[in-house]
Amino acid sequence: MDVALERPFYFIVVLWGKRFRDYFLEYCLPSLLAPGNLPMLATKTPSKFLIVTRPEDWAAIAATPVFEVLSRYIAPVYVEMPPCPPGRSAYQQMGQGHRIACEMAHRARAYAAVLTPDCMLSDGSVIRLQELARSGMQLVVTAALRFGEEPFLGHLREMGVLPTASRAAAGTPLAVTGRQMAYAAVNGFHGETLAYEWDAPGIMAISPAAWWRVPGEDGIVLHSLSWAPLLLDFGAIGDHDTSTFDQWTLDGDYLYNNTKNIERIHVVQDSDELFLASWGPLAERAIAKTRFPFEKLLAGHFFKQSFDSGFFDPLKRKLFFLPVRWHSRPLNDQWIAVEQHAMSELLCWVRPPEERASISAALTRSGPQRMLAAITNLPLAVLRSLAYIWIFRMRIGPQIARALCGDRETITRIAWFARSFVFGAGQRLESNAGDDRQSTP
Repeated sequence: MDVALERPFYFIVVLWGKRFRDYFLEYCLPSLLAPGNLPMLATKTPSKFLIVTRPEDWAAIAATPVFEVLSRYIAPVYVEMPPCPPGRSAYQQMGQGHRIACEMAHRARAYAAVLTPDCMLSDGSVIRLQELARSGMQLVVTAALRFGEEPFLGHLREMGVLPTASRAAAGTPLAVTGRQMAYAAVNGFHGETLAYEWDAPGIMAISPAAWWRVPGEDGIVLHSLSWAPLLLDFGAIGDHDTSTFDQWTLDGDYLYNNTKNIERIHVVQDSDELFLASWGPLAERAIAKTRFPFEKLLAGHFFKQSFDSGFFDPLKRKLFFLPVRWHSRPLNDQWIAVEQHAMSELLCWVRPPEERASISAALTRSGPQRMLAAITNLPLAVLRSLAYIWIFRMRIGPQIARALCGDRETITRIAWFARSFVFGAGQRLESNAGDDRQSTP
């Protein structure tokens, strides 16, 4: 048996309301009770499961048989979520819950795994996370995209791995392999994630991922800017920066701000290693690409603008160039060809941070080249601006109206958006050249 970890694991989830409470009790907790997950957790200091929620939700959670089973393997801890003030979005409120829980994990110098209530982990994930912690990894991240609730869960039911009986009521585990999850995932994408397919027609204003299907393999090659921390070693973090949670959620620049002294980062690049699935109803956030004239020309420029924006910090940009393989069958030579094609497509528009810094420095030294680049980009900048106005036309009016009425929350949000996205492109470029944190596949 492997040696128990000296320091504890803190599993963290923030939730409120019946819908997300049911997701948590029927899917998230049962998947953590799979044989290779919490039953195999071994730490010398007792580990904890921090559940940040409202009093009524905690009462309902604590009354279920699945919660009683959870208590056999880890200590559940109730952390009260403050009431949501008027005008604050659900995402901002979730950020406040993450702030509270991450501060607790930091004080305990724990290994933290931050989950959403609407997620599942493949069987064996916790075993693998402990192996990585024992090997000295200080941060483990996995790509996090959105699947369609109806098709994703439907595929799991068809495979017979998702029983119809209530797991919350029976306290039974939910054991799903990485390949089973990957099959259900790549055949059950949410429309939002379908829009990130590189070769799909249309353009996206903000693209946190690009992916390509591998023909005949029920799998994809993915390059992601969206990462979930399944292991964050708070023992390696000195000053804890929670400023991200003022306007954003955990998937903002929280990891970047708190991992500047972290040297060993592991990226999960293969769904066989572990798999995290999160979903939402197909009708919710039904995002699709917008069709435009000259979209073939504009699509790459929009992706570059999104990539360079303040939404994506240097750590995300660096990890983006590592290919991720989600597959339901053994890998073969087709995967190599698709990976090579994907990289060649991406490098036409974006570059790794160290190359971007070199290009920026060269343009700074060359006044004529910089002027020529500005002139060349001017027509594209105008087209992008018009496209942004069209894409966000339904949101711009109400936001401006609230701001003109003096709504401070809206004014702050608009200023943050402009600073991060409109004016944020390349604002951290100078830090990229010195960002030498290791990413260990």
